[in-house]
Amino acid sequence: MEELYMNDNNLQTQKDFNHQQSFLDALMEKQRQEIDQFIRTQSERLRYALREQRRQETETLLRQMEAKALVLMTRKEEEMSRALSKNVELEDLLRRMEAENQTWQRMARENEATVATLSSTLEQVKERAVTCHDDEGSCCGGDDSVPGKRMSGSCLNCGSNGETRVLFLPCRHLCCCTECEAGLVLCPICSTLKKNRIEAIITF
Repeated sequence: MEELYMNDNNLQTQKDFNHQQSFLDALMEKQRQEIDQFIRTQSERLRYALREQRRQETETLLRQMEAKALVLMTRKEEEMSRALSKNVELEDLLRRMEAENQTWQRMARENEATVATLSSTLEQVKERAVTCHDDEGSCCGGDDSVPGKRMSGSCLNCGSNGETRVLFLPCRHLCCCTECEAGLVLCPICSTLKKNRIEAIITF
């Protein structure tokens, strides 16, 4: 009887132990699950915090890069504007230089024509003067004192026959002496307005 009682006690004790063990196991499993859930939650929060930090850092970096790019673009636009302005100035200078070059070429051609005309005129005057020296009668038509008569190549204003003659421009007539030229406004031959004059030394 006593042995049966002890067996019942042992059985009850074993049941109690098994019950406590099951309770502990359930409690540990619950704690393990809670720990796992906590870890997952913290991990998710950490990942979210890292993503948010990376996003903010990326946005900050982008803003900085945009600001620098804006400064660089502004500088480049200013440089392009200055270069364009300089290009316009150079093109304007080139046009002025081309116009001046054309003007100089035209003046050179005109001067060449003037020189050729002057040379021809001087040669003709020399030929007439030589003819007059060789044969005064045929050149002058007789005595120099006869009214209305003058020697070829003499001044059309005073009749002098010196070596120095003045050529009027633009008509290019070699028509008077240096003394009379200052008082003449129009050419004595063609009445063209005198704009300039050239002294010519005629020697034989």
